[in-house]
Amino acid sequence: MSELEGREGRETFSRLQTVIGGVELSTLYLIGLIVAGSLTIINALFGDLLDIVFESLPGGFINPTVVLSFIAVLCGSGFIFENSTGLSSLTGFLISILIAVILVTLLHMLVLAPLSKAESSVGFHLKDLIGDYGKVTTSIGRGDDIGEVIVKTTFSIKGYPARSVEDNPIPAGEEVQIVDVDMEKQILIVSQEEKKLITEEK
Repeated sequence: MSELEGREGRETFSRLQTVIGGVELSTLYLIGLIVAGSLTIINALFGDLLDIVFESLPGGFINPTVVLSFIAVLCGSGFIFENSTGLSSLTGFLISILIAVILVTLLHMLVLAPLSKAESSVGFHLKDLIGDYGKVTTSIGRGDDIGEVIVKTTFSIKGYPARSVEDNPIPAGEEVQIVDVDMEKQILIVSQEEKKLITEEK
């Protein structure tokens, strides 16, 4: 009788472990996985919006991709351990945290950090274009009205956002010279007049 009572007590304790606030732990894991997965998709489509939200929080350096990935892996692993193994809820939770930390660290080191370095090098690449020529593919308006310029380099042909250094519109099809770069907005500053002067001198 005492052995039966002990078994029943352990089963009751196990059930209590898997329930938080009247909701089963596996259900919480599933909800967390769905929410984190949905936010990951939103982050991929509208990354700037989530970046603004995270930057407004204390410690605004936090990368939303890292946070969402951590939550998704934690909840996914926790859901699997909770439903497919005989491990206790606490053990499954701790193992899930360990797996999430390892995978998110690898994600940061192998994917996010190299991408960040690549983005930071874009500014230096744009600076190298100063003095080169390009062709306007989307007309550039007056003032800060942005258009697009196609620039041919040794290794590529690529379009860049651009605005005119003069307060004159530049229609599509015109050839311009890149005279400066707006590093903050990553925009080429081009001049049609500068190109005309060089052509006349030749």
